[in-house]
Amino acid sequence: MNLLSTIRQTKKIRLVDVTLACAVMLFLFGFYGTSVWQLFSNTTSEGSITNALLSVVNDSYIRHVVGFSFFQAFLSAILSISFGLLTAHALYYHDFLGKKLLLKLFSLSMVLPVLVAIFGVLGVYGKSGWLASLAGWLSTWSSIDWRPNIYGLSGILITHVFFNLPLSAKVFLNALQSIPNQQRKLSAQLGITNFNFFRLVEWAYIRQQLLPIFTLVFMLCFTSFTIVLTLGGSPKYTTLEVAIYQAVTFNFELKLAGLLALLQFGFCFVLFWISTYLSSDTKTMVNNSQPYKVPFAKPYHIAQGFILIFAVLFTALPLLNVMLKATDINAWVTSLQNPRLWVAAGFSLCIAICAGILSLFFTIMLLMGARQFYWVGLNKLANNVVNTGMMILSIPTLVLAVGLFLMLQKFSMATPILFSIIVVCNALMAMPFALRIMAQPMYNNMVYYERLCQSLGIRAINRFKYVEWQSIKQPLLSAWALATALSLGDFTAIALFGNQNFTSLPHLLYQQLGNYRSNEAAVTAFILLICSALIFILVERYSDEHSSNHAHD
Repeated sequence: MNLLSTIRQTKKIRLVDVTLACAVMLFLFGFYGTSVWQLFSNTTSEGSITNALLSVVNDSYIRHVVGFSFFQAFLSAILSISFGLLTAHALYYHDFLGKKLLLKLFSLSMVLPVLVAIFGVLGVYGKSGWLASLAGWLSTWSSIDWRPNIYGLSGILITHVFFNLPLSAKVFLNALQSIPNQQRKLSAQLGITNFNFFRLVEWAYIRQQLLPIFTLVFMLCFTSFTIVLTLGGSPKYTTLEVAIYQAVTFNFELKLAGLLALLQFGFCFVLFWISTYLSSDTKTMVNNSQPYKVPFAKPYHIAQGFILIFAVLFTALPLLNVMLKATDINAWVTSLQNPRLWVAAGFSLCIAICAGILSLFFTIMLLMGARQFYWVGLNKLANNVVNTGMMILSIPTLVLAVGLFLMLQKFSMATPILFSIIVVCNALMAMPFALRIMAQPMYNNMVYYERLCQSLGIRAINRFKYVEWQSIKQPLLSAWALATALSLGDFTAIALFGNQNFTSLPHLLYQQLGNYRSNEAAVTAFILLICSALIFILVERYSDEHSSNHAHD
């Protein structure tokens, strides 16, 4: 009754927008619900789901897999936020040539295809990589005979930190930049410097971000699939997602795969709500003037310099390795003559573009309905509508794909059907990130222009053309580019549904790495890297031009 009375009082709510949002929500519940229900029905066909889960949990190997999943995620999160905090602190207090480029490199790593990073990491830290060559050279001058072993826990941790250190560093850098200049100046006048300044002033802002970023990184590492599948090396270093994939593809134990997928879903659902509860916005001041920096002692300054050198080398060397490996002309000739490369490139681009558009369509429809409720004061209902899209994070793509695989295994699926499944899975995987980018601009349009549009009768396409477009085109492009780049590099869904006739660049790269065709893999990785970088550069350039134009206005 409260909802109906509110709508009657305003008489200006657009039911079309609410209807479209409800349609998207019904699709999400239907699509994910069907997949999860298929997991339940597949595992309960021979008895109680509780007994089936207990039998799996009582298995010593499964307990080891679950334990290792949590253990590697915990270690990865600790290392990522520790090095991220040190890097952010060094970045804030050091101005150097290439600082902006390093920050852009950090942003690029967030959309970098996982298999490209793995290829680069193997080239640097692998048994025949740069580090092994350096160790071999040093062994000729000393008695140290050490060789790196990238497969196992060490490789998993290195690659997870490669992806999550930049994310943590940017979060902590924003926290440091939010400290008011007045507090920094007052601390300098009172003689609070060096570690005391960090402990008494900076720590108050940093600790507000510790738990949210830890839970986010932990969840990303817990649901990591491609990294563990490629670098795990043995059953000893297997996570739940990899065990699900192995149960389907290697052993064809569909009931076990369903049970493991349900376990994964339960863990991720709990982690998602913990992350949502902790990730509340922090109220801080924003410095509009030149930031005031309390000078640190020389030893701190030198240590920060070494930290920055480490961050640059750690982030840039794998990418540099990918580019250098791709300079072999013979490898290019061989790869370009391989029709599978062209087929994979064509499928990858089509999947990525379509998934980006579909993800954006779902995002906008959901936000249009949510902001209608926000407009009439039903903030909690608006948040629930948005959280419907964010809840996708609690159901990993592999769990969704396994449910669909179990449902469709009896049917002969043509390439167009497989293409549609991958597009929808990738679009939904990117949707939470698009929601984060688009939510505030869409809400701002409602707050600033809704009364004007209602009074002037500006509706539908005219409202979008004359009011919405100018303020959301930049975040719209950013959201599409992010969704497209994430889909371009995703390997999860294609790992289950891919075949000889239907493949993608990540799928092809994984096969090349598995067959030790490193020269061809270098070409495939380079193509993926260039495609992702071009998308990122175009958006960054447009964003910079947009900001510059607003500054001149």
